[in-house]
Amino acid sequence: MDEALDIGICCPYNIRGTDYIISLECKGSASMDVQVEDRLTSDQWRSSFDAQYIEDLTHKTGNFKQFHIFVNMLESAISKSSESVCLDLLTYNDLESLRQKKSGVSSSVKSSIPAQRSNHLTSKRYLILTYTVEFDRIHYPLPLPYVGKPDPRTLQEEVQALRAELKKIKSQNPFSDNRSDKLLRDYRRLEREKNELEEEFTAFRREVRLTSVGNSAKDIRALKTVVRNLEEQLMKEKTKYQRSTSKRSQEYRDLLEEVEELRASERNLRVRVKSLTNELAMLKR
Repeated sequence: MDEALDIGICCPYNIRGTDYIISLECKGSASMDVQVEDRLTSDQWRSSFDAQYIEDLTHKTGNFKQFHIFVNMLESAISKSSESVCLDLLTYNDLESLRQKKSGVSSSVKSSIPAQRSNHLTSKRYLILTYTVEFDRIHYPLPLPYVGKPDPRTLQEEVQALRAELKKIKSQNPFSDNRSDKLLRDYRRLEREKNELEEEFTAFRREVRLTSVGNSAKDIRALKTVVRNLEEQLMKEKTKYQRSTSKRSQEYRDLLEEVEELRASERNLRVRVKSLTNELAMLKR
């Protein structure tokens, strides 16, 4: 059974000294959308790839990947969260030069491709996902046709939508921060209580040791009983503290992960909003 995916990522990426914005969207397990945008010129290259195409592509390379695995690899490359995958962007001529070098064919050989077809090919870009495993590097080329520059009205609508989403995320963060602060306060309070109890227990033990030999056996037994009771109480409090601390630590970790996901989403949205705002300003000139 195919794994359903819900991925939407948009990150800046520098390739050969040029800044791009690379986007990936995949809802479900049928297809994914990939877009590359030049941050300076606003030129865009975009395509949709279905699961069968991707699996056939990976099969041809000799390193087959299921669709959902390939999408996760591409997401890791875009977000730069794994050193085993990286991206490159090539033109058709770049790709042909590499093929000629590999096959030993002279680059001076003229192509018989018609002019119209040639123009279409030269405007296309190939996003290369490179997967490094042990001593081998596997390249997966994704052809992206040129789609032009974004429409100003569409850009403005997208900026407004992203700003609304950013505002929504910001409104969620204070709630998370409040929960985080409360957990931290509870944790510190429990820690103080534990320390106070340990100090009290240490004081009683010291008092027992300092009890003079002339004290009656009855007093000593009474003190020992107090010490035993304190020891039992301390053990119970320690157990209670450890359980509570463990539970709150897990809640705190879960909360930190949630906050980090929100912040990552906010960063991606900020990058996209800034880029679209700049593009809109350039198009209005």
